[in-house]
Amino acid sequence: MASTPVEVHRTGEHTFTASNDRGATVHIGREGAQDAFTPGELLLAAIAGCSAVTSENLLVRRLGDDADVAVHADRDKTPEDPNKFANVRVNFDLDLGPVDEADRDKLMDAVRRAIERYCTVSRSVEEGTPIELALPR
Repeated sequence: MASTPVEVHRTGEHTFTASNDRGATVHIGREGAQDAFTPGELLLAAIAGCSAVTSENLLVRRLGDDADVAVHADRDKTPEDPNKFANVRVNFDLDLGPVDEADRDKLMDAVRRAIERYCTVSRSVEEGTPIELALPR
């Protein structure tokens, strides 16, 4: 599978725009930058987004095509190093009313297994994927 590169360009003081080859963009900045995500928030969005995308088919099949699927991600920072996440919490906000009580645990187990097996972002973070940094000389 071919990778989709992401480019980040400086657009102003402490502000950047990330883009992909499909024309999508997202604004990045330091904490407090207007209309921008911090890099840490983007990581949280990637984790929550990957969990949502990975579980969507399972959830829609049981909850219906118009299922309201909301996934929240938050983190705690390491006390001795505020520039590192100590842990990330991912919470699903779902109306499981259409699923009878006996099948709810089965559905949530299937969602958990799908995320643990197929969510590229969470798996990469949890397993500590090496990052190769190339700087010009």
